[in-house]
Amino acid sequence: MVYTTDGFTWTPSAGRRNGLPTIGVVQPPEYSIQPDDDVHDVIVIGAGYAGLIAARDLTTQGKTTLLLEARDRLGGRTWNATINGFHYEVGGTWIHWHMPHIYRENPGSKEDYFTATTGHEQRNMSHEEEADIAGRVLRIFCNLDGDDLKHAWQYPLGTTQPSAALLAQWDQRSCQDRLDEVHDRLSAEERSVLEAQLLQMGGGRSLDRIGLLGALQWWALGGHTPTGLNDTALHTRLRSGQSALHRRVFAHAASTGRLSHRFCAPVRRVEDRGDLVAVTLRDGRVCTARAVICTVPLNVLAGVEFVPELPPDKAAAVRHRSVNRCIKVHVDVNGPDWLSWSALGTPGRGLVSAFGDHLTNAGNSHLVCFGPDPEAPAGISLGDVEAVQAAVTHLLPKDKQAGVIINRIVSHDWNKDEFSNGTWCFMGPEATSKYLSALQRPHGNILFASADWSNGWRGWIDGAVQSGMEAARALTQTKDVSGHGVFGTSKMTNGVK
Repeated sequence: MVYTTDGFTWTPSAGRRNGLPTIGVVQPPEYSIQPDDDVHDVIVIGAGYAGLIAARDLTTQGKTTLLLEARDRLGGRTWNATINGFHYEVGGTWIHWHMPHIYRENPGSKEDYFTATTGHEQRNMSHEEEADIAGRVLRIFCNLDGDDLKHAWQYPLGTTQPSAALLAQWDQRSCQDRLDEVHDRLSAEERSVLEAQLLQMGGGRSLDRIGLLGALQWWALGGHTPTGLNDTALHTRLRSGQSALHRRVFAHAASTGRLSHRFCAPVRRVEDRGDLVAVTLRDGRVCTARAVICTVPLNVLAGVEFVPELPPDKAAAVRHRSVNRCIKVHVDVNGPDWLSWSALGTPGRGLVSAFGDHLTNAGNSHLVCFGPDPEAPAGISLGDVEAVQAAVTHLLPKDKQAGVIINRIVSHDWNKDEFSNGTWCFMGPEATSKYLSALQRPHGNILFASADWSNGWRGWIDGAVQSGMEAARALTQTKDVSGHGVFGTSKMTNGVK
């Protein structure tokens, strides 16, 4: 299996090694169905889910498409490494049939309990008690109207709710603002469980930087019930790994005979010349097409030069960026005993949550752990393996810590990754009402697609798929009214002429 340059693994015997094996690496990195100086119908920038789905939908609808990707692999912020036959989902992981856009594409252990860590105190409880406390505090937090938002935000996948006035009102506030309101209704343990959930959601340096609106949207997407979000969002991971699905979508597009691709090809400049769009790569090569779909993540979009310049509101949105800079770590611990264990706790020592997620092929427990921004007061650097080990150990029950052996750590530092500069998108206070529509709006013949500004499951795999589908549909439904090329020379507004 080919290694990507992304990610690292650590074991006691071999230490830290950079790069991970994955089927997502594309070789050869370049392939063209036409001469390089020919004009494509569409250039898609980025081979994450949004870009892959857009390229697949465009090629199957008859459009010649050039897929440009800065990395050496498919998947963007969603991909898996495969080590000794086990799939480590380094980025986005879970899907569910309540996530309609991605779903169209596709026993207990000895330590079977939940550990709540509150400062220096710990308490073990059953998973039934875990569901009760975690769901109960989230409900208290999100129940702004006494009706669990069941009517105010009844249709979270729609675009007409909540009302603009209500959205703006909620969006002015941070998660810390709301926590201060309900503080006296919660015990210290309940506050710790709630804070850990919010930090896992938003991954910010502190709760005052994480927008309340994002948490309310996740609550609505979970069906307005205490355990709905976890029942949906942590439900299903693909047995073959996310990279296998990337491969299938990529192969589907390639099978049409209309797909060209270039990997290891970062984009420097996108210029809309009216009758065509010119995309300049860092190495100086220029590719042209009649339209472009840009799926570059929000936190690195400012690194691409657009000509003409982006309008002021869109430029301001790009500068604002997502606040989520959390870390995700895979940890394999010796033996099967921790398969059914889970934990939440604040302030923690760099990690605020952990849970068992399958057994490795060697029969060891695989834990998935999340922590806040490394620059948070209790944050840690992924470059410090000892700190990662200590953070995992801190969440374990105190009477079990000495007996746990960590066999492997697998991770990728998304915050230091120049092509992501953060993890999934989570907006700060006021950002959604100010910037979402601007981020979604086309800029001439340049469309923008990403989970970062999708409706519905924003920041999730499903949001990326939805955004890519909608951008491709906007182009395939655009009619040539000018007689100049597939899309004509007039500027597109909201994806159509």
